[in-house]
Amino acid sequence: MQSTITQKNQKAKKEDVWIHSVCDMCFCQCGIMVHRVDGVVVKIEGDPDCPHNNGKVCAKGQAALMALYDPHRLTKPMKRTNPEKGIGIDPGWQEISWDEALDIVAEKLKKIREDDPRKLVMSTFDGPGIYFIGGVWGPAFETPNTFWVGYFCGNYLHSSMYLTNGTFHSDFDIDNCNYVILLGNQMGFMVGLSPMITTQKMAEARMRGMKVVAIDPICTNAGAKADEWIPIRPGTDGAFMNGLINVLLNELGLYDADFIKRRTNGAYLVGPDGHYVKEGEKPLVWDVVDNAAKPFDGDIKDFALEGTFEVQGTQCRPAFHYFRENAKEYTPEMVSEITSIPAETIRRVAREFGEASKIGSTSMIDGQVVPHRPAAVNIYRGAGAHKHGVVT
Repeated sequence: MQSTITQKNQKAKKEDVWIHSVCDMCFCQCGIMVHRVDGVVVKIEGDPDCPHNNGKVCAKGQAALMALYDPHRLTKPMKRTNPEKGIGIDPGWQEISWDEALDIVAEKLKKIREDDPRKLVMSTFDGPGIYFIGGVWGPAFETPNTFWVGYFCGNYLHSSMYLTNGTFHSDFDIDNCNYVILLGNQMGFMVGLSPMITTQKMAEARMRGMKVVAIDPICTNAGAKADEWIPIRPGTDGAFMNGLINVLLNELGLYDADFIKRRTNGAYLVGPDGHYVKEGEKPLVWDVVDNAAKPFDGDIKDFALEGTFEVQGTQCRPAFHYFRENAKEYTPEMVSEITSIPAETIRRVAREFGEASKIGSTSMIDGQVVPHRPAAVNIYRGAGAHKHGVVT
């Protein structure tokens, strides 16, 4: 009997399809498969062929069904009919057609463009709207006022990531990392721009033994699941990082000198005025083998990272020299008073991080020998949304 009913129901269906789509419930935008039966979406699943989420979808993605069929969802344009505005005053919203809405907007835009296109200001926040309005629609309309975006989220983060990693996002190589400090963020714990894939990778990394240390004022999801949660006084992340730097540089001597010499401005000579000592437009470095100052991109046999040298009649030192001296101020005891983290914990975490970095080890990528440093400090908005954040 049940089989007969099922067969009748199946015959009665006019449509039963699975549609490839993209979830827009967060920035992740996972690939999804949408099951539609007779014009009604009945199921959302992760697209197994999408490398961004590997067939997985979170609870928020599943909840898209609720948003789609929310009885209060607006599906047509609404026009205000009451020009009077104020608290408690009914706007008199009236449903209109898309054609009428487009005509109203087009008429207003046409008037502005004929007068002065610059009078149009486009305001939006993040995501696809920025690139469409600022990169395509705005220039076509001939208004320059398109990037009025309230970017309260990532001003400090994205600029620092572009400068250091050449990337928009703050990410780290989870696949090859053995020790990570999550400083004010929850990367790999269903947070961030790619939470589905990073959470899967984090789970795999934890199973193979990667240690996670979460530094956060509250016990977040990451703090609760990490190998170690270290509470910190809010707004003191910068002091904590300087404490780690001091221990690594001045107490343990654990740092990659070759990387600093060849991949950073640590060897650039700095004069008494705080500016680089230059030859033309090029900062100078000190070659310890030839005992001479040379342009940073010249034939350098070995770079000096510390010491005092006389160049162009003035005493100067490498930038790293000042960096290391400045770090000495941040003793674990002083940092402990600021952050509330015990001095012994600061020293231990610095030592663990330095040892996990395996300074001196190398790896082969596409036939090229590169440094192998399987440790990371990952930051996001939590550690930078204040004046003493990590970016300073």
